[in-house]
Amino acid sequence: MRFKSFVILIIIVLGALLRFYKLDWGQGLFTHPDEYHIVGSVAQLSFPNHMNPHFFSYGTVTIYLIYFTQQLLFYLFRITNLHFLNVNSFLIGRFYSALFSTFTIFIVYKICRFVMQPRFSYLAALLVGITPGLIQQAHFATPESNEIFFLFGSLFFMIKFIKQNKILFLALASVFLGFAMGVKISSAVFLLPLATTAIINSYPKKLSFKKIRLFMKQLLKKLLKFASFIGIIAIITTATLALVAPYIFLDFPDFRGNLEYEGGLAMGKLSVFYTRQFINTMPSFFQIEKILPFALGPFLLLFSFIGFFFIVINQIKKPKKEIILIIIAFLSLYIPNAFLFAKWTRFISPTFPFFAIFACFLLDRLYSKNKFISKLLTIILLIGSFLWTTAFFSIYLHPDVRITASNWIEKNFPERSIILVEGGNMIDIPLAGNFQKISLDFYSLENDPLTRNKIANSLYSSDYFLVQSRRVFMNHQRLPKFFPKTAHFYNALFSNSMGFQQIKEFHSYPMLEIGNWKLEIPDEKAEETWSVFDHPVIRIFKKTQQLSIKDYEKNLGD
Repeated sequence: MRFKSFVILIIIVLGALLRFYKLDWGQGLFTHPDEYHIVGSVAQLSFPNHMNPHFFSYGTVTIYLIYFTQQLLFYLFRITNLHFLNVNSFLIGRFYSALFSTFTIFIVYKICRFVMQPRFSYLAALLVGITPGLIQQAHFATPESNEIFFLFGSLFFMIKFIKQNKILFLALASVFLGFAMGVKISSAVFLLPLATTAIINSYPKKLSFKKIRLFMKQLLKKLLKFASFIGIIAIITTATLALVAPYIFLDFPDFRGNLEYEGGLAMGKLSVFYTRQFINTMPSFFQIEKILPFALGPFLLLFSFIGFFFIVINQIKKPKKEIILIIIAFLSLYIPNAFLFAKWTRFISPTFPFFAIFACFLLDRLYSKNKFISKLLTIILLIGSFLWTTAFFSIYLHPDVRITASNWIEKNFPERSIILVEGGNMIDIPLAGNFQKISLDFYSLENDPLTRNKIANSLYSSDYFLVQSRRVFMNHQRLPKFFPKTAHFYNALFSNSMGFQQIKEFHSYPMLEIGNWKLEIPDEKAEETWSVFDHPVIRIFKKTQQLSIKDYEKNLGD
């Protein structure tokens, strides 16, 4: 028992180190726009009179956690005279993301103990601990890590309810789901596996068909049992949600309006500039190509895909309640998000731990048939996953690429240089030095003549042009029929037809480095939020030929 506890403790400590290391990445430059929305909501709270965050995109659990922790720290610092410490809402939010993500490792281990041997439960926990997508989410002050913990906590108690048939576990599963919905209301999709749990535990093992009266009596008894389970789920989940996110009910019109807006974005009914990367993309294929290989690593992705199909076939032949519930839980999260128009990494991130479970289920079943093959594949999976995680984690071992680019510019640009910068839904490079910066919204280039006029004049007067990430050019060059002017402009820029030539590129790709040997893994073409928020590629162009304003206007489509 002591050895088993030691093993899982080591795995949790490793996962915690990967999550808590460099929580202040960015060197004070917080570049995730969602973090600003959450921190802005925290800033407007004042207990007890003003606790409505007026922001329901991410629920209020995360916002309240940050706020009350901040207030507690203010109080402790005040009575201990530690006024020199900075109580930073961003860092508090990131702390909770890392903490809940670490807790998830243990929860996954406990879930796996129900369906596989201990050695493979450890392996699943380890894989969750080193999954790059989960490590990245843990470094953001956003709600996904918190949501994942509560969802898997709910799943754990669902399985406990199936195994032991104690109402306490159904109640706890409902409480955890209520918290998950308080973090993100989209967690409501997990009501499906919770309802499935009620069906499984109320389904009659035997029904007598000999006497119709006895049959009807048995059936009625089971239906009443199912109804009571559903009643418990509805009451406890709703009560928990009301407790942790009260303004969903107290300010329902605002919540409903926000829900309609976010739903419109997710479904593609509302057209906004930051969802253009999803135009003409295939459901599920986009995630398989642009998210999962990077967030999981190619080895875990391959093993988990094989494991998922194996587990489904296995359950068709020999169904097991706990495993069926795990499959339903996974599909309830994966399918709705896979088929949304907006396919951000954070949307699909709650499914990431399931991939470790499926991969380990495969290895567990192979072990009973061929130990050598199972051990060999386990070694391959572990080595491949560790290498991928090591490469990804190198991002946090180096200075933020935006700071690096800014320092280089300060040293190499002449004083009073005029620098044109892409703006729009991102934090500009923190340019220091005696420069004049012009920041324009290039997302509006297509449809706004005034913006095109400003860009033409700025190109004429600028000495340098900074492309801060792939967000603008890559999405528009891919869709020239939708954005002909913007696509033409960037085609001209990259072909040196704009009078500007690229002189420098800064990137922080996932990298493996041993001595003088180095392998970089370009991931700029992944789903844009994967790279843009913590390791964008920055390109610096210098004017080498002065064109007329009319020439610039021509290249802008005017």
